[in-house]
Amino acid sequence: MIKIKVLQVISGNDNGGGGNHVINICSSNILDMKCEIACIGEGDLYEKAGEFSIPAVSFTFKEMIRGSLVKYIKRNEIDIVNFHGPKANFIYSLIKKKLSIPAVTTIHSDYRYDFLNDKKKKYLYTPLSTMALKKFNNYICVSNYLKELLKHKDFKGDKYVIPNGIDFKKYNVEIGREELRKKYNLKQDDFIYIMVARMHPIKNHINLIKAFNTLQKDFSNVKLLLLGDGELENELKALVNDLNINDKVIFTGFKKHSIDFINASDVSILTSFNEGGAPPLVVLESALVKKTIICSEVGDMPLIINSSNGFLINPYSERDIYDKMKNVYLNKEKLSIKGENLYKSALNKFSIEAFWENYYKTYNEILTGSEVNE
Repeated sequence: MIKIKVLQVISGNDNGGGGNHVINICSSNILDMKCEIACIGEGDLYEKAGEFSIPAVSFTFKEMIRGSLVKYIKRNEIDIVNFHGPKANFIYSLIKKKLSIPAVTTIHSDYRYDFLNDKKKKYLYTPLSTMALKKFNNYICVSNYLKELLKHKDFKGDKYVIPNGIDFKKYNVEIGREELRKKYNLKQDDFIYIMVARMHPIKNHINLIKAFNTLQKDFSNVKLLLLGDGELENELKALVNDLNINDKVIFTGFKKHSIDFINASDVSILTSFNEGGAPPLVVLESALVKKTIICSEVGDMPLIINSSNGFLINPYSERDIYDKMKNVYLNKEKLSIKGENLYKSALNKFSIEAFWENYYKTYNEILTGSEVNE
């Protein structure tokens, strides 16, 4: 085994799956893999790194492209740089020729949909993001779906698959089920669906809310928790208001410890049109507290979710979302079995130890050229 010093480059305000992914890499207990973070600006991720005692620095975008990042890499004897996200990838495309060490990008999502929330950004930034991605010689994909996408789109270079992982030993519930339900005025017999996702068009909140509106007409004690924030928040609140279901749909805002809310609910739901990660963090957090999930049949999800541990839906079908939500409610006495099965499956496939080993092995292969994982 060789000692490897890695620098993770990512936006300092990334509080989503990519940010958690980086924190997980840097929390590794593999002695021969030391990681630190270079944040593009400060923000939630930069603060979180401090909370986890992970070495972190921050530079502005301009400072990075003007040489601060390259100087930091040389001064701290970094062996390999791992870039995350469109902004970080674009920085790499501008400084590539100045780097004397290998670089890799981790692909967390389908790059074609990163700017779906803004038409101008979509048509301006998507081509730039694609161009920047194609500058890399090494790609870490968080799902087989993303690896196949890159191959189909004729991305050159070596491609590795490293699924998300979670620490089953350290994750814990901080606020109990009853305490949290009381805080949000949820009754003992309320049946709670929860969606943990940023409020972005790709997450498909609108079809979920419309499906839930139909469901709540059938069952008076159902509630929907929407945990997250984003550019669609006001539009979604307006929709809930127009449907006159303000008493049934609860917007909690962004919460750092989402697992508390999943634990206080009865079932998770994820209606995304696309999910690059395998699996998304919410699936792992649901597994941790033994809650089953209703999940879109996209990406690698059919390889992870099946009839024994959850429910798959067509995200484009409001009717299918409604039918699965109704099925869950009518069979609520069986949900604990599915939740237990999801826990066992995730524990077996997506442990944090396997995640760390996969990253160390991949960095080692890139540095030594010992193997190509195509």
